[in-house]
Amino acid sequence: MAALDSSEERKLTPREREVLKWTANGKTAWEISIILDIAESTVISHLRNARTKLETVNVVQTIVEAVRRSEITLDAPSLLEPPKRGT
Repeated sequence: MAALDSSEERKLTPREREVLKWTANGKTAWEISIILDIAESTVISHLRNARTKLETVNVVQTIVEAVRRSEITLDAPSLLEPPKRGT
């Protein structure tokens, strides 16, 4: 895999963005794991990966940087509802 050029920013995955949005809305890793039906350790891994990609040191800085880069927005109304499941 080729190294990223200094002007090229690493993009977050859809799941990393989703986890960051829930975190920005005050949910804990455990709560996010219940909402998304994934393991808490997976949520923590997504947060760690986002922090690494955005070169930040904590979750607050990661959220701010993701907003700055337009990776996430904080005004998504659908964020407040859990994802729909098949019936």
